[in-house]
Amino acid sequence: MRNNPAMPGVADGQTGGNQTLWALYLVIVLLLTVYQDFPLVNVIGEIGRSPIVLLLPLFAVCEAAMLAKHKRVMHGSKLQRYLLVFIVYLSFISVAYVLAQFLQGSYSFGQENLLGKAIKVLTYFVLILLYVRHMQLLFAKIGSGRVLYVCFFVVVALLTVIMIAELASIPNALAPLHAGSHPYWRVRLLTSESSTTGTIVVVYSAILVYLTRYLSGPGKVLSIVFIAGFFLFYLFVTGSKGFLIVALLTIVVTMAKFLDFRKKRNFLLLLGAAGAMYLFVSHFSAGVLGSLSNDIENYTSSYTRMGTILIALATVAHHPLGVGTGAYLMYFDQYVDGAIGMMSRFYYDAFGIGQINAGELLQYSDTDRNVGVKSGFFQWVMFGGVAAVIFFYLLAANLLRKAMVSSILFPALVFVLLSLLFVALEIKYEIWLFFAFISYVTTSTRRAET
Repeated sequence: MRNNPAMPGVADGQTGGNQTLWALYLVIVLLLTVYQDFPLVNVIGEIGRSPIVLLLPLFAVCEAAMLAKHKRVMHGSKLQRYLLVFIVYLSFISVAYVLAQFLQGSYSFGQENLLGKAIKVLTYFVLILLYVRHMQLLFAKIGSGRVLYVCFFVVVALLTVIMIAELASIPNALAPLHAGSHPYWRVRLLTSESSTTGTIVVVYSAILVYLTRYLSGPGKVLSIVFIAGFFLFYLFVTGSKGFLIVALLTIVVTMAKFLDFRKKRNFLLLLGAAGAMYLFVSHFSAGVLGSLSNDIENYTSSYTRMGTILIALATVAHHPLGVGTGAYLMYFDQYVDGAIGMMSRFYYDAFGIGQINAGELLQYSDTDRNVGVKSGFFQWVMFGGVAAVIFFYLLAANLLRKAMVSSILFPALVFVLLSLLFVALEIKYEIWLFFAFISYVTTSTRRAET
């Protein structure tokens, strides 16, 4: 496998000029994937925060062309089937709950029509499915590990340049490329805030390291050194508490998975991993704890995140099947007071804080803009209830089983799955890129071996 620059098991890989065109197109899509503060959001709403939405017509045309040519669905995978079944379920449950609200005389929340909201949110899911299919099509069309490596290398190199440019021009770094013009004091690449950049760095770094298997000699060594430098550079300049916490949890899980303590040769690996954890905690823990304390005392983000998660849990407790993608707005208003009361008791008992700043959370009762759970996992659970939990279980189990063969993909996947508790999923296309990549390369490898 290492001596063959072609991806294993690929039947329709391109060569020559066509492969170059596919590679250039892939670089463009990869750059659009990391761009998550597109000014179009100010025109069409949150779905326009990523320019991937502009590719929706192209995705549809590609699907129609492949269906017309092959007379069947091509490049399918379990990932795609899970998404399709979940979308169908969400469509039914969304219509049912919107109809129930209509029968009670509730047609809108604020200025947002409930049925219109349901359709708009379902569009996110359809776009994710089409994106996954499109990326797996591109991987198959290129069909060369070395060419894929070059594509990802170009994008990671550009991300490094962007990071340096941001550090040099904070707080007004690359302002024309962002949806808002307000100053920002942290590294955020091309996203709206620093807390959303961690998955981008991990996903692109992990894929690039995995693709170095198609290199040899000094080129492979230099590439790994470059990727390590890129990752460490981000690690030391990021201000994201969530990234550092998830990174620490990932180290713990990875140690438990890969270290068989019964084997003597793993003892040194255990010591090395423990040393890395100690250095990580000693270097970053004070900053993380200080930042968390400051956030609790002076800002609203921790209260808002916990409050929205409590609202999602309360909703599912009363509606185990979920409430769909439209009527969920009504349940934010219904359970917000209970969530604030529960948080007040928790923070008083745990930290001695007598009064919490729930101003941002209370605004959800007065607006229909950006109303949602500050956690991708719990937002989808609020939409789909028990079915969403089953979806995530099947998705994680399938991907973890496939990624176990790689000491690079597995820890990166653990990091991404843990990040679902902290980041929204709807426009985080790098997450779906990573899922699609794991699904594609492991399936291709099995085909080659058989």
